[in-house]
Amino acid sequence: MQILLLGASGRTGKLILSTAISHNHTVTALIRNPSSLTPTTRMTVVSGSPLNEQDIEKAIKASPAPPSAIIIALASVRETNSPFSKPTSPPRMMTEAHEKALEAMKKFGIKRLITISAFGVGDSNPEVFWPTRMVLNHSGIGFAYADHNAVEVLVRKTAEEWEDEGGHGKLEWTLVRPVMLNDKEAKDVKVLGNNGKEAGMLPSCSRGSVAAFVVGSCLEGREFVGGTPVICD
Repeated sequence: MQILLLGASGRTGKLILSTAISHNHTVTALIRNPSSLTPTTRMTVVSGSPLNEQDIEKAIKASPAPPSAIIIALASVRETNSPFSKPTSPPRMMTEAHEKALEAMKKFGIKRLITISAFGVGDSNPEVFWPTRMVLNHSGIGFAYADHNAVEVLVRKTAEEWEDEGGHGKLEWTLVRPVMLNDKEAKDVKVLGNNGKEAGMLPSCSRGSVAAFVVGSCLEGREFVGGTPVICD
């Protein structure tokens, strides 16, 4: 399968890239700095910004075959890893990237969208252990969660519009909501429904586990189309 990946140079994005290639998919990576990725087979790197629709279209056209799916693994950036540090990304970075990507998908007839969201977004917020929820809602991290929330609203609204307009097919979206991420070894994930009701106090998930789930379960399967699976390992 041919994939367009936005966010391929990030910690999770790089693992999605390598996992997809190991599964014999071909990937076009749109990134600002192509030198941040090591060239390999089954990969096409295109220089550009996910906030520029023309760059996204350029990446689609540069793909060896028409992309069957777009995977978005973008993350807001802060000055430090502290949740209370100042955000440095634009406040609507992820939302704007999705707006541009969805327009390009509509133009080129791409139906499958898989996005890395987060546990604590949307209707999963009440299920987060309350001290953690306070941090998510009232710190620098809350900046990113507001953006994630806007992305979910946008994706659902766009899916409804596509169905109402007709002629574009059905938007097959999945918004993956991993719990707190770490860099440990990948494991089999546990899916905690669409809102993570059984997540417990301090659940975690490795980025490698997320990558394996995104490629193996979401891209290659159809169980989670139209869903917001909360995952942990």
